[in-house]
Amino acid sequence: MKKQFETIWIVGASAGIGAALAQKFHENPTSPNQKIIISARNADKLRAFADEMPGITPVSVNVTDPNAVKMAITSIEDQFGLPDLVVLAAGIYSPMKVAGFSAETIRSHMDTNYMGIVNCLEPLLAKMRARKSGEIAVVASVAGYRGLPNAAAYGPTKAALINLCETLHTELTNSGVLLRVINPGFVKTRLTDKNDFAMPYLLTPDEAAGFMYRNLCGNNGFEIAFPPPFVRQLKLTRILPYGLYFKLMRKLVRA
Repeated sequence: MKKQFETIWIVGASAGIGAALAQKFHENPTSPNQKIIISARNADKLRAFADEMPGITPVSVNVTDPNAVKMAITSIEDQFGLPDLVVLAAGIYSPMKVAGFSAETIRSHMDTNYMGIVNCLEPLLAKMRARKSGEIAVVASVAGYRGLPNAAAYGPTKAALINLCETLHTELTNSGVLLRVINPGFVKTRLTDKNDFAMPYLLTPDEAAGFMYRNLCGNNGFEIAFPPPFVRQLKLTRILPYGLYFKLMRKLVRA
């Protein structure tokens, strides 16, 4: 049976898969009174997107600022009530080769991709646990499965998110709160356009949003990962010994 969400909050929805998912929910509502709130740092992009889809409410927020996050949640709660479903898709990506290894680049990725999500989780978990209901989906990446060339800034943040979600999912058992992780493969966006290598099983944002929408509405499984063939291949590499794994990586991706 398809799940119903009255209030949906998507963070990181000014572009990419966050925006595509908001559009998917807008075009295929799960309940008669469904309300969608979209957030991102860029207020102008949010407003422009919301103007194209009446009924979607933009609330700009910088996830790296804990106080700004708490204020945004308070504003949403006052206007719509605490969301039933929250999708945390905020993130940045810059490929980084070893020749350009930069602590500053890594720090910026950690601040947004990891701590930005943590800043959202802190108030949301407290409020949902008190209510004894709610669903949170954290967008990580298959890049978090194992270390990949050129991803020294991005990959560790996604590995950390996967580990965090595994920990919290277990501890939230019987709380009424469902925490899930979403691990997409390559999706064609302005971020992945930075890559200088062929991206296998490349999806459009709409295709990625379709995977997310169907699984968010159709089941309560911990992980939503896609596309399936790519996920299977990468999960297989998790059991390879290092010698074979590094040999494979050198063949597949230019370092």
